[in-house]
Amino acid sequence: MSITYTMADDVAVITLNRPDVFNSIDQTITDGVISGIDRAGREARAVVLTGAGKAFCAGADLGDLRREYDEAGGPDLFSVITRRFNPLVGAVLESPLPTVAAVNGAAAGAGMGLALACDVRVLSSRAFFTSAFINVGLIPDSGSSWFLPAMVGVSRAMEIAMSGRRVDATESEQLGLAMKVTEPDSLLDDAISTARIFANGPTVAYRATRRILHSAAASTLNTILEEEARVQGELGALPSHEEGMAAFTEKRLPDFRSAG
Repeated sequence: MSITYTMADDVAVITLNRPDVFNSIDQTITDGVISGIDRAGREARAVVLTGAGKAFCAGADLGDLRREYDEAGGPDLFSVITRRFNPLVGAVLESPLPTVAAVNGAAAGAGMGLALACDVRVLSSRAFFTSAFINVGLIPDSGSSWFLPAMVGVSRAMEIAMSGRRVDATESEQLGLAMKVTEPDSLLDDAISTARIFANGPTVAYRATRRILHSAAASTLNTILEEEARVQGELGALPSHEEGMAAFTEKRLPDFRSAG
């Protein structure tokens, strides 16, 4: 199987499972992740995305891409991206649940975009990011051209993308690409522990938080002020807000699981 799906209490763990090709992305990876996130939305409260073997994800499966070129009579990257990579990143970005990337090794090209699409990233000390697209004469895709400058600034993003160099775990943490760096043997446990914190929180509010923070990067302040008011009005009418307010008044921890 290209994807494995397991549960750790209320956390769904989706593992890219093509270690022989460093979990490079073909259509089975895309379909598997989309299916896994859909399933998690029905039975979990948070998601961890990781890779089997030495890599998180090496990006596009170039051998598979070459076969598609041959069948199509030449490169058709527009079709490949809109069919394979954009839906994959979109599924992670639009996940109904908080997402944590457990980056166990290389996250290259589209693999970097996939990791950056998650809400937070926990990195193994052996992990690294590399844009890599420049090495095959392309621009960053799979959301990288949006995520990277949003996270590290345009100038640093330009340098990372145009050099194609490796950004190791320590630098990733310094730049804000990683929430934390941990030892390889404890990576998955640490990522699941992080996801469990989210699993105990207000799921609907997490989803709204993700949406408005991503929107802010491409909006004016006045637009965001209006959107904040609209979304707060919706969330304020939900049981999760009522539970949070009651817990504050009663000086106890909120039970968002029962409130939704």
